[in-house]
Amino acid sequence: MSYIGGTIKTRRAFIKQSAIAAGMLTLLHACGQSFRSWKSPLDPDAISNFRKSFSGHIILPSDSAYETARRVLAWNPETDKYPAIIAQCKNEQDVLRCIDFAHQHDLEVSVRSGNHSNLGWGTCENGIVIDLSKMKDITIDPLRQTAQVTTGNTAAEILAAASGYGLAPVLGQCGSVGSGLLLGGGLGWLSGLYGASCDNIISARIITEDARTLKTDESTNQDLFWAIRGGGGNFGVATSFEYKLHPISEVLAGSFIYPINKARSLLRFFGEFMSAAPDELQADFYLATQGKGSITVQFVYSGNLDKGERLLDAFRRFIAPEQDSVKRRNFSQVYNMSADGGMIPCPFDSDKGSYIEQLSDEVIDLILERFAQPPPSCGLVFNFSHYVHGEVCRVAPDATAFGLRKEGAVHLVSWVQWKDPANASVCIAWLNKTFELMQPYSGGHIYANFMSTRGEAASKSTFGANYPRLVQLKKKYDPQNFFHLNQNILPK
Repeated sequence: MSYIGGTIKTRRAFIKQSAIAAGMLTLLHACGQSFRSWKSPLDPDAISNFRKSFSGHIILPSDSAYETARRVLAWNPETDKYPAIIAQCKNEQDVLRCIDFAHQHDLEVSVRSGNHSNLGWGTCENGIVIDLSKMKDITIDPLRQTAQVTTGNTAAEILAAASGYGLAPVLGQCGSVGSGLLLGGGLGWLSGLYGASCDNIISARIITEDARTLKTDESTNQDLFWAIRGGGGNFGVATSFEYKLHPISEVLAGSFIYPINKARSLLRFFGEFMSAAPDELQADFYLATQGKGSITVQFVYSGNLDKGERLLDAFRRFIAPEQDSVKRRNFSQVYNMSADGGMIPCPFDSDKGSYIEQLSDEVIDLILERFAQPPPSCGLVFNFSHYVHGEVCRVAPDATAFGLRKEGAVHLVSWVQWKDPANASVCIAWLNKTFELMQPYSGGHIYANFMSTRGEAASKSTFGANYPRLVQLKKKYDPQNFFHLNQNILPK
């Protein structure tokens, strides 16, 4: 998500509103990163033969669509890559052809659907991007209360299809997140009531590096089913999922907006409030520097609405918000909620996610200290997201590969956004330092879907006690580490 100037929107919406198409060329030239005019390193005949057997759309560096297609959402010098080929798949056969083509030509592989990786894993240098974002099929079974979806669907698209039946999936808090967020665990507005996204998966189809298409569920390829529920994209390309749906109709949802000078007292109260929150409530807390600075607290309450009104009135009584958009609305609208205010286009963005075991006074003091020292010419946001409580904590940490189920933990997303490419280094350096300062409060853990550092140590922090078992499964399903642009587990 992106938040500047009092408005919450998805990064995808943010980028669409940015002046990227025309302005990016000037910006990149200005920082010495002129667009490359190069031919694909692949043999033209090989590409021609690939096209003949491919149902989807192939994009090469020479194509007009390439500049847009190669970009990831967290767009900065560290994620600015030039793949040799972007393959927008239409079906599973296209995915199989991509894997075969990559093996034939010794190409690095990245896999993209929702494209929300902080580290830009949806692209690669001189390799092939297996782009699943065009694979959009959704089948709702209202009697069984399930959704069968292909991986290119977003949370908003799945919710839109399910809401017509008074049902909802347990997916992310951001509508443009892909359906595959369960690969990192997956937390959202309904996790207090119904657990993590990975706790709501019934089955999946996975294509492995040796071109096997495997169904996996509680009775078929059970070890793989355990691994994909939180183990990242290490084991193959997920092409479809079957999700449980839940009866959700009207909820209490919206935002409270406050002046920035209330930050310390509100953050402390937010921690106390959420520590006693019922399963039905989830909330996000945003600090933004844009303008004079602002605070937004966003709520979704999915239980008895009269009880919800009384609960949120307690928050109002602590400090009355300057703006209040909380109201009864259909759950189908939660991805459209936004506070009032204007969006300022910023073509560059860098994000880091930190796992916080407890929202202590020490953490609050550190965040406010960093917030008071923003890098020049950068928009800055801190987002306390996915407060961990309720049903997600009642699942054993080793029941799935997703083990971060500690009551009272919270995920902090820090990001900077800037217009001038000359500010990239100072903004990223500030962000990296902030991330480093937060690590003593993480208990040595990282949330897979917010992973912001690379390497074996980071993966061990991500998977914790589940890491040794995941290593064995990596050896079984991807012994050559063909799929490594992810929360990578070394097969050793």
